[in-house]
Amino acid sequence: MNQTPSSSNKRCHGAKVVSLRNQLGWTQEDLAEKAGYSDRLIRKAEAGQTVSAVTLTTLAETFQRHGVPVAAADLEMGAVAIARRFIECMYTETTGVIDAMSEYVSDDVVIHFAGDMNVFPFAGRHQGKDAARQAFRLFYSVIQPPEDMSEMDDMQFLATQQGALVWGNTWSHPIGMPMEEPIQLAIRMDFQDGLMTLFDDRFDTAMGFEHFCRANQVIDQSPGNRR
Repeated sequence: MNQTPSSSNKRCHGAKVVSLRNQLGWTQEDLAEKAGYSDRLIRKAEAGQTVSAVTLTTLAETFQRHGVPVAAADLEMGAVAIARRFIECMYTETTGVIDAMSEYVSDDVVIHFAGDMNVFPFAGRHQGKDAARQAFRLFYSVIQPPEDMSEMDDMQFLATQQGALVWGNTWSHPIGMPMEEPIQLAIRMDFQDGLMTLFDDRFDTAMGFEHFCRANQVIDQSPGNRR
């Protein structure tokens, strides 16, 4: 079976393909032969790279013929899954989130944080991976995420025509200034060919402004800043 051209590219859920292949006791060469593809394409799929939608369908059908119930959609690392993984990395990797998620981020990615940059040093539009890295360095130079990731349980991740939408509440706060109530946020993530092209963070800037003002007052009144 030869792969037919497709303008619809999908990022393969490589770990899922590996798991199903191992479940059947197959090598990569076995899967390639049974699916009618090259070893190189199977390695590409299992590495989580983009492949055509036809490839995912063919792989799913190959597994199905050998008794493994799986749909093509199950083999796709979709926008929602990548969005969730990116948000998780914002907690675990903080300033290193772009490098940790680099294989899912476009070289021309646009990172946008709402708000006035005179209040929020990370606010504004940042284009390209280097600018994105700097944006998150600025973000975590003043923002402290909660110690655990429990708030993710209350966040909603929805698929959109362009990618994914994340909304919910966050307890991330100015460093050293825990909040009494969370801040609402909505994050839009757009994707093209399995790569994130836009990360647009829209949070409650009015509440954020209040927290930042309170944090700055504490800093100004600290003994080291008094004259």
